[in-house]
Amino acid sequence: MDDVERRNATTPIRVHQIRSALMEQYAGLIYDEDLKSYDQRGYDQRFLSRALTAAAVRVVTGCDHKTAGRSVIDGELDQGIDGVAVTDGTQEVWLVQAKWSDEGKGKFNTDAAHKFIHGLRLIEQRSFDRFNDRLDPIAARVNSAMHDARLKVTLVIAVMGMGTLSDEVVAILEDARKEFNGLGPVLDYRVVNAADVLRQIREDLAPEPVRVTVRMTNWLKRNTPLVAYQGTVPASNIAEWYGEYEDRLYSQNLRQSLGTTRVNSGMLNTLAEEPENFWLFNNGVTVLCDGLDEDWPGRRRPDEPVHLQLRGVSVVNGAQTVSAAHRAMQSSADAVEDAEVTVKVIVVGENMPDFARRITETTNTQNHVEQRDFIALDEVQAMIREDFALSLQKSYVYKRGEPDPAPDEGCSVVHSAIALACAHHGTELTVRAKRDTDLLWERGAGGAYPRLFSERPSAFQIWRSVLVHRAVGAALNEERKKFQKRAADVAQRGDLLITHLVFQFIEQDRIDDPDYDWDKVLAEVPALTTRVLSWLIHHIDSEFGPTSFLSGTLTDVARCKQLTALVLRDAERAGVIPDLPAEYRPSRAARRKARRPNAVPTLVDHGKITDGTPLRLRLLNKPEIKALEAWLAQEPRRSEATWVNDRSKCLLWAGDNRAYSPTRLVLHMYELAGWEQAPVAVQGPARWAVDGGGLTLSDMALALLDEQAEQE
Repeated sequence: MDDVERRNATTPIRVHQIRSALMEQYAGLIYDEDLKSYDQRGYDQRFLSRALTAAAVRVVTGCDHKTAGRSVIDGELDQGIDGVAVTDGTQEVWLVQAKWSDEGKGKFNTDAAHKFIHGLRLIEQRSFDRFNDRLDPIAARVNSAMHDARLKVTLVIAVMGMGTLSDEVVAILEDARKEFNGLGPVLDYRVVNAADVLRQIREDLAPEPVRVTVRMTNWLKRNTPLVAYQGTVPASNIAEWYGEYEDRLYSQNLRQSLGTTRVNSGMLNTLAEEPENFWLFNNGVTVLCDGLDEDWPGRRRPDEPVHLQLRGVSVVNGAQTVSAAHRAMQSSADAVEDAEVTVKVIVVGENMPDFARRITETTNTQNHVEQRDFIALDEVQAMIREDFALSLQKSYVYKRGEPDPAPDEGCSVVHSAIALACAHHGTELTVRAKRDTDLLWERGAGGAYPRLFSERPSAFQIWRSVLVHRAVGAALNEERKKFQKRAADVAQRGDLLITHLVFQFIEQDRIDDPDYDWDKVLAEVPALTTRVLSWLIHHIDSEFGPTSFLSGTLTDVARCKQLTALVLRDAERAGVIPDLPAEYRPSRAARRKARRPNAVPTLVDHGKITDGTPLRLRLLNKPEIKALEAWLAQEPRRSEATWVNDRSKCLLWAGDNRAYSPTRLVLHMYELAGWEQAPVAVQGPARWAVDGGGLTLSDMALALLDEQAEQE
């Protein structure tokens, strides 16, 4: 390990990641009855020292968390030894002493070294009665190992820091080794530092490699430049892969399976009704793997089948084919048995990430992909996902087709990009996000993506920015109730600019600090939103006129920059709100009747939503939530649909792969959930929201009509 890796492992964010993981992994697995009289900080410090001991045992022995937790004897009468372990099947004894540090600067000094050697002498003398009773369960195994001629004892120094030992400490350890090793190389020592523990934590997060069997006929094999097979595989075989691993099959793909789209629906129909023609109509599947073993049921000839045992598998092209085959097997298993797929298998090995990336990119350029799809190959996104898991214990998804986490459980790259764009000091990225979120994935000189992600923002920065964006959105929902006409439109269409303005009033210097109380920041957001919104309405009217087009103003970089400067200047005065025209406030006597456009035809006519766009069900009231929540939880796909530009049946429901109108689908779900008191009429478009953006079909249609009215 080089010095850069060591330093990185002791930065505050890495220390926080290790701390969070140890507290979670070893809760309930380590003796702590003697710690419960301490205050929270005292408890945490002592527990973390014990958890670091267990983590070091896990690093050196490879045991599970439960076994590692039982190895900890730290406390009164530990005799300078915090942990004791014996490796299964060997005569290796591991004695551990740990030094935790919240700053990542733990050190092992000479006093600690002398205590450690004293404890070693007691172990070597079999003076187990001098230790506390937590050694008792393992004492017999230690005693047996110490009598064995193959004995090896290792002193493990676990340090929450870089782990560099001073010359004085090394001298003490070397003297002990010389004394102990009179009859051979029995005693040794090693350091387990913060970087070692973090590496183990990361490995714990990594899923087991995907292993599949490919039953291939009519095959061709190439050995240069890489080992590769291409041939015909039963669709039922690739359905088995998805049945076992689901979306883990697509670890290197640009995107996950996109759910139920028009193309996928066509695949399902072909598999069910014309399985013998599926091979002709389908583009096939490309699989990368780390290695393969060949099994020959018959003779080793191209006209005989070969079974390929693949390890480290990733489907990089044909994700939709694989998932469609699995779905078809569930409904038409007999028919699918007659369907075949062309499959290409390429062995790239674990040490060829660049070559694997090139294959992924080139195989996907033959199909419809979006700019966002290619960020799936950016290792920065994988690192952010890991940071989310380690630092926040939350999910971060970045491949198109992956379902968004629940709001409390994480966010997607779309959420993060929009929030980071709004948090940027300039208005340009905010305006781009408002025009079209696809502009956030542009690369190259001046592209938004490198400006947002090239420095790899931390999980704390992203998550806290997303929370601010959500808090502003919630505050604007309340503010819109106080306004009507043009002012209400500013509150809706100016959401991202308002979020940007709120960010400028927030102290962002400590947004990366794990110990900073971000809830206090979020508590300020509603009041800031109120001030910013009023000043924005005021300055739009005063600078560009009360009849100016909002659509042009709020998507123009120069105008937004000018408005930002004016609003920041005036909103700085806390408590000062400008007087707005009375017509912007709804009277109590006459409630404003919201226009309810015929949403679906409006959206289809304007081509507002592209085919295949994911949508998610949004429950609107308590009775509805109570009636459907449990039923939806039984199968999460019931909440998902994809858009098709059809004026009557625009939603392909993931629940049964059939097309519905938004209203008919909601009513159908009421029936399936068994809601006896369900209403007979419902606003379906108000209950389906574009995944990632959060706007419902009704919201989008209303915004289109507002723009049209302005232009008229």
